[in-house]
Amino acid sequence: MAIIAILLVALVVGVTAKMIWQNSRVPDYVGVQDGQFAPLPKSPNAVSSQTQETASRHVDPLPMLATLEATQAALADTLQEMGRNKVRKAEGPYMHAVFTTEQMGYNDDVELWIDEQAGVVHYRSQSRVGYSDRGLNKTRYDRFSSIYKGFANTEG
Repeated sequence: MAIIAILLVALVVGVTAKMIWQNSRVPDYVGVQDGQFAPLPKSPNAVSSQTQETASRHVDPLPMLATLEATQAALADTLQEMGRNKVRKAEGPYMHAVFTTEQMGYNDDVELWIDEQAGVVHYRSQSRVGYSDRGLNKTRYDRFSSIYKGFANTEG
């Protein structure tokens, strides 16, 4: 019985350590290559405007504003308004922010890419830890979209 208890404790410690490690590092898939975000994982803990594979994980791209600079400013203002995030990278048309969930402190990566040719802002959000996000990334997109569109309507 003691051996089983020790094995269970070791398993719990191992799983916890893996989750902490996974939550603390920026994943390799973050970034844009040739105008494309990384494909979504098989797990249902991500959404993207560039996926067509599953309707429930597709979100609409956001409209670009009159200029790249105005769009960048509205995206930054939206992130600031939302709170609980830190911008990790903002270079040209690309932005990467890390949102931290309130209850468990999990990190989720939100990527934004302004496609000037198409006149849209592509959006991708993925949880670093866990299999399912219980709709959090979709809910975050909906709130982001609403706030961003509010800033877009006041552009002037």
